[in-house]
Amino acid sequence: MNGYQRIKAVLSGEEPDTVPVMLHNFMMAAREAGMTMEQFRSDPREMARAFIESVERYEFDGVLIDVDTVTLAGAAGVPVNFPRDQAAQPAGARLHSIDEVLDLPPVDIRTYRPVQVWLETASILVRHFDSNIFIRGNCDQSPFSLSSLIRGIEPWLMDIADEDKHEL
Repeated sequence: MNGYQRIKAVLSGEEPDTVPVMLHNFMMAAREAGMTMEQFRSDPREMARAFIESVERYEFDGVLIDVDTVTLAGAAGVPVNFPRDQAAQPAGARLHSIDEVLDLPPVDIRTYRPVQVWLETASILVRHFDSNIFIRGNCDQSPFSLSSLIRGIEPWLMDIADEDKHEL
């Protein structure tokens, strides 16, 4: 079995020939490829190179494409800091009042560069590995997590505790 087949077997409830390995290792991959997080997150070819080298070095069965846990929040208008050698971080909330939620424009991920870098990286990796390695794109912000980033965690928790706000 190759890496894709192993992970696909596990996801289908079947037993693989060996335990598949796919790490959440984007920062390690960037560092081992000799690039800063800024370089990694800005260039899909460089991001793909880092993941390819990591798979080849450690014989991983899959690639988990992730880079910053605030990508979707940034696309939704949350201010984001992009440190040179760390994962991006929220720099504040998008909404200062829960009432502003009704005025939020629709999110268009086509116009947010970090999302486009992720998509192009995925395309490069799929072309490179074909069906030999499992490729997983990761946007790990569920509605609750994304809401907490858009509003700010403390105000968001207070908002949902308020009985008058449950209609949202």
